[in-house]
Amino acid sequence: MSSKYNNLVRELVKRSSNEHGVVEETLVKDVLSGLKEGNPPRHREILKLYLTEIRKTLRQQLVEVELGCQPNDSIISALKAKIDDLAASQSLELQVSTNENLIAGYRIRLVDDVFEDSIQSRLSKLSQSFTS
Repeated sequence: MSSKYNNLVRELVKRSSNEHGVVEETLVKDVLSGLKEGNPPRHREILKLYLTEIRKTLRQQLVEVELGCQPNDSIISALKAKIDDLAASQSLELQVSTNENLIAGYRIRLVDDVFEDSIQSRLSKLSQSFTS
């Protein structure tokens, strides 16, 4: 990020987030309309940096869970409860999907970390052990 606009972009991201630090669409729209009205010099550069930071912030607020079976309400509510317990200081959004390739098990993605325990991953490790 350009050091000239670091503080401005950080402040814009703060203004795009609610009291829990979660980015909200209405607040982003308010920030964008304010930028449009003010039309600061080099506004395109500021908008690009703002978009990059908003995307980064949104990625940090999303937990992606892939299941090898069709998710039901009890699984989803248990996952939400566990995530809420682990991330008490931060609000995270849970996105659950089905991945038939996992056969059974799960894959959890949080920012750049991936946690997986599935038949697919176990078979892959077993296969690698035979070729090593």
